Amino acid sequence: MPVMVYDVCNVTTLRNSVSQINGDLVIYLSVYEKEGTNMTSAPGTTFSRRSLIAATATATAATAMGTALANASTRKPGFSINLNQDQGEINIVNFYQPFIAEVIPLFTEETGIKVNQLGTTSSNDQWWARLAAGEEIDFLIATLDWLQRGMSADMFLPIDRELVPNTDNLYADFQELEAITKDGKQYGSPSFRVYYALCYNTNEFSEAPTSWNVTWDEKYKGKIALHDNTIARIGTTALLLGDDPLNPTKWDEITEKLLEQKPLVLKYWVDYQNGMELFANEEAVVGQLTAGRTRMAMAEGAPINWTVPEEGCMTFLDNYAVPATAKNPEGGMAFINFLQKPEIAAMEMEMMHYDSVNEAAREGMDAELLKTFELPEGANLVLTTDMDPAVRSKMDEVWTEVKLM
Repeated sequence: MPVMVYDVCNVTTLRNSVSQINGDLVIYLSVYEKEGTNMTSAPGTTFSRRSLIAATATATAATAMGTALANASTRKPGFSINLNQDQGEINIVNFYQPFIAEVIPLFTEETGIKVNQLGTTSSNDQWWARLAAGEEIDFLIATLDWLQRGMSADMFLPIDRELVPNTDNLYADFQELEAITKDGKQYGSPSFRVYYALCYNTNEFSEAPTSWNVTWDEKYKGKIALHDNTIARIGTTALLLGDDPLNPTKWDEITEKLLEQKPLVLKYWVDYQNGMELFANEEAVVGQLTAGRTRMAMAEGAPINWTVPEEGCMTFLDNYAVPATAKNPEGGMAFINFLQKPEIAAMEMEMMHYDSVNEAAREGMDAELLKTFELPEGANLVLTTDMDPAVRSKMDEVWTEVKLM
């Protein structure tokens, strides 16, 4: 087996790696550039250093190494090797903890990059406060509206497509998304769609309800559960009234409608787990829950399902992003690229049941599972984007007023 030696300086992607190229054993040696000397050499250069002579002394040794590495790369029994030791570390904060915790060891094994979890987040304002305080974070997950807000405040770095080639696995509409593009650069890598859907008990309903009006039906008084979230409550009510959910004008009607609904509600849930349990335990038979949480409960045998009513539903888009405070932005990009691998995105759909925008992830997935992700024909998905501060403030004011009355 021919042996080719590359002496590489300051090339992070090749450091400490060994690979097979065109059947030849290629060894990349990580060295440091001596002061005043450029040691980068082209393939085929003759080296006098004894370390290189020892490394390539015999074809027999090279062949043995090539065979061993080939076995390692195919994960054949009896041989394992970590070629990516000590490749730095990244600090992350995240949603979707069960999924992220599952993939971190796989990422570290593949790249050698250590992952430090600085904590999980349940809302965007938590990571916002940390970035505003200057905390060094290399990766986080942000909803589209908050990512846009962060872009305006220069809180994020643009995604480097060369470092995140797995962007090509996304649906075409999400590979280049105008909503998170500024000056020709995209500042997030879209991951999951979160539908604030209508959840219903399949023992109570033989068919999916077709309108949000069902959550105002006195027949279900004390069995309705809704998300205690400003956009979910104001936006959904605006949809029912034919108003713009992202820039409402019918404020009095929205307030009256919410006050009319309030006595019928069993609970306005805050925690997603609690919301899911209300439906799974059949305390609530209709209301609002994310489609992902509904599918999660369905997978455990809960008699519930989800739909998008004829008025539509509020939809959030989660994005992987690298903050401007990142100490290791390349490592953050590497983690994003890993998460956008089809098999990794498929893991999220199977574990967390949120709708990935990674088209390639669906290939090879269980057909019955994929059916649970199908949207009603013509579903009106209202993508939540950043709103005028005055509109956000008015929404908060109205929803707070309703809860206090």
